[in-house]
Amino acid sequence: MKFKNFVEFSAYLDDLGLFHMDLSLGRMEGFVHNWGGKSCFPVIHVVGTNGKGSTSSYLTSIACEHGLKVGTFTSPHFVTPRERITVNGTMLSEEEWCELANQVLETAPQAGLTYFELLTCMALVAFKNNGVDLAVMEAGLGGRFDATNTVDPDLTVFTPIGLDHEKVLGATIDLIAADKADAMRESGIAVTAVQVPEASTVLAARAAELGCKLHTIDDLDPVAELRPSLAGEHQRENAQLAVAAWRLFCGKSGVEFNADKVRSGVAKAFIAGRLQLVDSDRTYILDGAHNSHAFDALEAELKHSDVKPDVIIFSCMKDKNLGPVKETLLRLTDGAVIACGIENNERAYPYKELAEVLGERVKAAANIDEALAMLNSGDRTVLICGSLFLLAAFYTRYPDFLRMPPAD
Repeated sequence: MKFKNFVEFSAYLDDLGLFHMDLSLGRMEGFVHNWGGKSCFPVIHVVGTNGKGSTSSYLTSIACEHGLKVGTFTSPHFVTPRERITVNGTMLSEEEWCELANQVLETAPQAGLTYFELLTCMALVAFKNNGVDLAVMEAGLGGRFDATNTVDPDLTVFTPIGLDHEKVLGATIDLIAADKADAMRESGIAVTAVQVPEASTVLAARAAELGCKLHTIDDLDPVAELRPSLAGEHQRENAQLAVAAWRLFCGKSGVEFNADKVRSGVAKAFIAGRLQLVDSDRTYILDGAHNSHAFDALEAELKHSDVKPDVIIFSCMKDKNLGPVKETLLRLTDGAVIACGIENNERAYPYKELAEVLGERVKAAANIDEALAMLNSGDRTVLICGSLFLLAAFYTRYPDFLRMPPAD
């Protein structure tokens, strides 16, 4: 199969199904073996429940400030899948995407790669083709069977682990942490954010079994006066985790650690949809909080900023356990909550059912356009949260908000 243009490739990708999963590593391992390029660049593997995208963005920006050419693989995307693979923070052209897809399918024509696996393979090929000095690879789901877990990392980074994707990874923190802990390597190096005790115990035990040196963020000297562009105390914690990871990487790779470049990298890093404030016809707060840990961080920052949204537009996936987040969600506003549908998303919670589950204060809207049309003139501050796919629908209509705002 040869893709002549990006339209053809996009149609093929859509046919694979965004949410089709097959939790095994055989296809990826076969590609990596045939491809033979896994030792072309060092890899920092970012694994966890919350903060993976932000931590990856900080790491990318810090490494770029130090003069490295950095390939970054993240998920999900908002408007185009090209957001998932960048070199020095810049998306690749549609033409290059077609070339990458063709290279992957030539290398593994019978592999039957899933949507996420194909993009992971394309990222690896892109990074080799572009001669990156470092690849920052964000895990998609879990660790043990994640497609990104087929490339041996130079460093594994664990962001905070909490309850999420319980139907896939397990119903308890211990089971979820055990899945993610399998991203560590024998005699490897890893660093972890502050974890709840259950997760911390599991990570430490698995590291001991593997002879992997597991550092905690407190083991490594922080850098003072970090000023992330992203709001929230949890973002300062994500930034310090990235700094700790960068310090370990420098020690392993021989790159000189420069605190001033670290500060500038943190200040320049940006990722959309993380407590993002945008002023348009009204003030929108855009946040991908979708589990109890993320909602706690969102609530804390809104309280700290003395912000009470006039209305909330919320959506989530139908496999979410709404129990832990329902009370927090309703507490965040004295106004209405709009349960919003997400078009063309088979995993989205049906919006009418979602409204019924959340309670009598909740209205239902079929899609983001309908939800925005339901806002009153007095609704000056609107929180849009719950799913990055809901935010994607918003960004599709307002793509300018995907970019970092100009500095004052």
